Amino acid sequence: MNFRLQERPYTISICIPTYNRPDLLREALLSCFAQTLSPNQIVIGDDSTSPATERLVAEMQAQTSVPLVYQRNAPRFGQNANINSCFLRASGSHLVLLHDDDLLTPNALDDLIQCWDSHPDLTAAFGKQYIISHEGVCDLPASERLNETYRRTSAQAGLQAHGLEMALLQQFPNDAYMVRTEAAQQTLWNPVELVGNGGDFDFGLRLALRYQKFYFVDVYTSMYRLTSGVSVSNSASDDAALRSYWLAATVDLPPEAEACRARKLAWSAPHAMTQALRLGKKKEAWKIYRSASHPWRVRLSPGGVRRLLWLLKP
Repeated sequence: MNFRLQERPYTISICIPTYNRPDLLREALLSCFAQTLSPNQIVIGDDSTSPATERLVAEMQAQTSVPLVYQRNAPRFGQNANINSCFLRASGSHLVLLHDDDLLTPNALDDLIQCWDSHPDLTAAFGKQYIISHEGVCDLPASERLNETYRRTSAQAGLQAHGLEMALLQQFPNDAYMVRTEAAQQTLWNPVELVGNGGDFDFGLRLALRYQKFYFVDVYTSMYRLTSGVSVSNSASDDAALRSYWLAATVDLPPEAEACRARKLAWSAPHAMTQALRLGKKKEAWKIYRSASHPWRVRLSPGGVRRLLWLLKP
């Protein structure tokens, strides 16, 4: 593979936590190898229950001069601790988190690291996400809707004036962002016992509470795969929306962020309530239903009525 050498005083680690899907990991690694700007290392944390991923990494190392810093976790760490292990083993000045089923666009590292040229004290940078099917087919209309929903549009491009708003409204993505390694290592992901499947939202929020200066690049830098059958978001135990709702509701925020908190809760209440009902957590669903973040105009909407009928089922 041919890479353009890093000309800036920065080094880049790509961190990939993986679990029992070597075929998708192969694609993720190939997207790293295809970068127009070479990473300095790729850190892999392997929670797999078989040696297939270890064999794959050895095979892939022969295809690149970039060091693949591999660790197999036995017993497995779980996603949150595995991500932390990758962050703590990263030696670059900057790191990129990449889930094993997602991909980087070829320009990702080059476009993201350029943000530090004009803002050397930047904490993190991120771009837009394509949505791709399990087979890797891009859905451009769905991609555009996703980025509009999460305020990743040309109107929001550049240095983000309100970091907490960016984090609360989930403009900051779940992965494929670039962040100063020191900041990532100081923040880390909270244990799954505290945040459930809401670890990505919790990390972004605490990062914004601790640090300043985030940059949104108005280009596509990653591909978010709708993975069939094996992703957390497709599982019956998915509680990410519910956990994110309660994290946003209870986190200590400065007074100037309260209006943004209210927007986040109003936006996420219907989804959080649906997730609570799906998980059989009717008490939590009732709390959300009766909260100020779920006003009567939403309760009386067709979706609100459906959720109420679901809630009233014995």
